[in-house]
Amino acid sequence: MLARRSNRSNVNRLWDTAFWAMISLALFAFVSLSGPALASSEKTDAKESEEPANAEPEIPETVIVPDPVSLTVLLPKSGAIRQIVFHIWLEAQSREAVPLIEHNLPKIINGFLVDLQRLMYRDTKQRFETRPAGKRSFKYSGPALLPPPPPKTEEELAAEAEAIEAAKEKGEEIVPEPPFSPFAPVADRYFAALQNKLLRTGQSFLPPDTLRSVQVRMFYDHWPGDAQKR
Repeated sequence: MLARRSNRSNVNRLWDTAFWAMISLALFAFVSLSGPALASSEKTDAKESEEPANAEPEIPETVIVPDPVSLTVLLPKSGAIRQIVFHIWLEAQSREAVPLIEHNLPKIINGFLVDLQRLMYRDTKQRFETRPAGKRSFKYSGPALLPPPPPKTEEELAAEAEAIEAAKEKGEEIVPEPPFSPFAPVADRYFAALQNKLLRTGQSFLPPDTLRSVQVRMFYDHWPGDAQKR
């Protein structure tokens, strides 16, 4: 009898040990599986919260983005060739002016090509004579777009409406604010001057107060002869 009881108690102990071992393994597996899932969820939430902050500003409706402008410059004496690409955007004074600019866009682009062909010929000749092969090419990118301002509050809109009414009673007229411009000032003096030159050219094909600015958003070139000499 004592032997049977001893055997039964040993069996019960073994079952208890096995039971608690299974519980421990189950808890360990749950923690191991839930840990990466929680970490992945936290990363996803972090990415979702970061995306709006890192999102690029939208291009306003007053900005026209044509196809890139390409041209090739050939120096007759040396036979040097330079292939050039400009990404040029046009900014209208208002949304109402956009269709008029788009209608005259072929003429405007042709005017740009005339200016750029002349200016880039001089630049190409100067770079060919003063810089060694392999160091003549360069790339330019315009400043990052500015984020739009926050929408006006109801109090601000009400104050503006009151100011307009008060001006009407006095026989005065309040000039409305120009549309938001996403373009920051250009620090590079060469491209700032080039933008002003292209702006005057573009305005010559349009009525006054139609074209607000011309922006060189990107420039890059390629010298095929330099690549062959390397």
